[in-house]
Amino acid sequence: MKISSLLEIPSVKILLFLQEKGEVRYTDLTKLIASRGTLSINIKELEEEGLIQRRVVTTKPIQAYYSLTDKGREIATHFGKIKKTL
Repeated sequence: MKISSLLEIPSVKILLFLQEKGEVRYTDLTKLIASRGTLSINIKELEEEGLIQRRVVTTKPIQAYYSLTDKGREIATHFGKIKKTL
């Protein structure tokens, strides 16, 4: 496996995107990961690992926002360093 292919893993792409953008809406993440099924699975896994957090605004329509936790920021920083060295 090439190290550069590690950065193409959907979960890693989400972490790096959130590190760059801060808090984003679900629709912003759909532009990053085309398959909604893949995106939903990855978001769920990242939340379970404590790497991202979801904030729901109960307006109509309901809006979900995602951001990194402290643990997620730390890990995203390491992936960012790898990305810079390639």
